[in-house]
Amino acid sequence: MVSLGHPLLTAIIATIMAALVGGAVALRLRVPIIIGYISAGILLGVLNPVLQIDSATMHTVSEFGVALMMFVVGMELSLRDLLRSGGRLAVAGGVQIALSIVLGYLLMVLLGWAWFPALVAGCVVAMSSTVVMIRLYERQGDVGSTASVLAMGIAITQDLAVIVLVGMLPVLADFTPERISLLGGTLLRSVLVLVAAFLLATRFIPVLLRHAVQWNSRELFLLLAVSLCFGMALGTHVLGFSMALGAFLIGLIISESEYSRQIVAEVVPIRDVFAIFFFVSLGMLMDPAALASRWTEVLLLLAVIVLGKALIITWLIHAIGFPIRIAVTVGLSLAQIGEFSFVIAEMARTKNWYTLSEYNTILAASVISLLLSPMLFALSPVISRLAARFVRGERFRELREEIQVQRSVMRDHVILCGFGRVGSRVAQQLLGRKVPVVVIDLDPESILRARNQNIPTIYGDAEAREVLELANPHTASIAILTMPESSSAMVAARRLKEINPQLTVLARTHEEGKIADLRRCGVDHVVFAEEETARVIVRLALGSVVKKGEWEG
Repeated sequence: MVSLGHPLLTAIIATIMAALVGGAVALRLRVPIIIGYISAGILLGVLNPVLQIDSATMHTVSEFGVALMMFVVGMELSLRDLLRSGGRLAVAGGVQIALSIVLGYLLMVLLGWAWFPALVAGCVVAMSSTVVMIRLYERQGDVGSTASVLAMGIAITQDLAVIVLVGMLPVLADFTPERISLLGGTLLRSVLVLVAAFLLATRFIPVLLRHAVQWNSRELFLLLAVSLCFGMALGTHVLGFSMALGAFLIGLIISESEYSRQIVAEVVPIRDVFAIFFFVSLGMLMDPAALASRWTEVLLLLAVIVLGKALIITWLIHAIGFPIRIAVTVGLSLAQIGEFSFVIAEMARTKNWYTLSEYNTILAASVISLLLSPMLFALSPVISRLAARFVRGERFRELREEIQVQRSVMRDHVILCGFGRVGSRVAQQLLGRKVPVVVIDLDPESILRARNQNIPTIYGDAEAREVLELANPHTASIAILTMPESSSAMVAARRLKEINPQLTVLARTHEEGKIADLRRCGVDHVVFAEEETARVIVRLALGSVVKKGEWEG
């Protein structure tokens, strides 16, 4: 038995050291670092007979990590963003939550679980990770695209629904007909909390933070933010909700302030340290030996989390009017367990709503879903192309749209595939030099922006030969592929070269390993974003230094 004379000190040192090793291994294997932390916790759980780490102590410390984690998640969202996303998206998010809960519930009941543990499992399944989703789009340089905005709308709806779920589950745990009035009271309290959060976000907190900025003290400003986080967490805990919920709400409130970005920058390092204890404590509760006898349940629950939820979200996004390819991308970006899923699971465990073996089943499926998420999202272009073939009329849907381009007058023009952050800037530069441009994009909002600038547009998939032919590649001077996905650029380049082998094709990429692949597919010039950025930085730096008379022979 190892002891440093104090349970808290032993827990902190063992957790930090194990998390360091687990995180480093996860980074090396290019998997989410959360997996490394949870794996470190599993290892500590196996070694706990020697280390004698007190689980109650770990739980207490992890509460701070959960609160700070949800505080930052709240600040990265916005109530106003949800309102701007439109009623259809909010309804789609609500339907997704309900269908996912029902699907998870039915599966666990069929596997022999009691009705309430099965309901808790359904609630866990319904949530997705906002943090993981954002990082997936950031890795592709696709933040701000239609798919990312839709995914964020669904994620915000899920996060807000937790307020109702956390309030309802304790009531349903001991539900009797006599407690119906209590359930109604809980729902009413949840709605009032949401209304109060919106009012505070738009009226009180921004004014308080503006006064705090006048203190001209970075330390006091940070302390105010942390005090608001833990103060709200304590308040919701007293009212019967979780501390994590209170921290999330105050984060949402602060997100409406112009100072939210600075608070995030200050709080994130503290959050990252405390969040370690939460994920390590989750791993410590897992029993690898017990999972060997429940692997069937784990795989079935994993199928519901990943496949079931992805299909539900894809169907809903397509049903509200978006192309199947965008819908598939959104579905795959949310096909994992979320931060609040762990909060719900931990709340259920501490209240003894299910057995430890049932908890291990949920936790194991959750961890595996996080592990699979980056791999599945990387395959989204391939999967979405396959899905388009099986959706009736989807492949030629864009051809039924109004085409503003007159093919007979298109000569020596530039075919610009993609009108996002990069494509729109390329178009502005070309038009400023009186170069004619034709835009192809599958994003309705991008097409609308281009049309508002009087740019000829074709709404459609740049990977489809039929769409590319509408842009007259035979008479074009060059084709520029600005889409962030290298796989999509490769397909578009091959199609363009099939139509006109003499056409010059230019593409961009963020992945150095894709440069050779793009060239093999017919791309004549590849712009490697990081290399070009480095060149500009060095050129500007050298120019600035030379002007000052330095570094001269």
